[in-house]
Amino acid sequence: MPKPEQVQPRHETVMDVTEEQIARVYAQAFMGVANKAADTGSLVDELESFVTDVLTRFPRFEQVFRSGLVSHEHKEGVIDRVLGRQASKEMLNFLKVVSKHGRLGLLRPILKLAKQLYAQQRGLTDVHVRVAKELGSALQSDLQEHLRKTLGREPVLHITVDPALIGGIIVQVGDRVFDASVHTRLEHARRNIVDRATEIIETQPERFMLVSE
Repeated sequence: MPKPEQVQPRHETVMDVTEEQIARVYAQAFMGVANKAADTGSLVDELESFVTDVLTRFPRFEQVFRSGLVSHEHKEGVIDRVLGRQASKEMLNFLKVVSKHGRLGLLRPILKLAKQLYAQQRGLTDVHVRVAKELGSALQSDLQEHLRKTLGREPVLHITVDPALIGGIIVQVGDRVFDASVHTRLEHARRNIVDRATEIIETQPERFMLVSE
């Protein structure tokens, strides 16, 4: 069973709709190339390795890719110098095309979407699960079997332990989120109490007026 991640406080950049649409176009183009290669999975792994082993380890390198002040010709030269002898021809050509259109700053979402497309091709579905404490092997197997029957596909679980949930579980499949956490139920109860109190104050103010003798 995969070892669950522990939640760490962090600020994440959320893509807007336009960026996601653009990234999806390039991810689809990448998968079109990958599907024609001898080993589709290897090319997907190569893109992931470039993002995690190069961009993450060398932030300045990623800054160059993201900068609008650096020319395409310079970025293309960097790609050749850094990856020319190591990367596949398909990978090099893809990066240069993305660079030519000024979209190297979207490599991370492109990778994310490409992995989703590849998983779909293999009949797999990424499922992100948040729990208050680590699930035992039996519970994890039961959850996977239930999701398999519900989704009609093979779920790939990505489990994160988040003590803030108190109890229960949050399951996300694509854009769908199923929230059965204790934290959320308590928050809903709190909001209902506040809303009810506000309604009474507004409609029956005499109940809250002090009567002077």
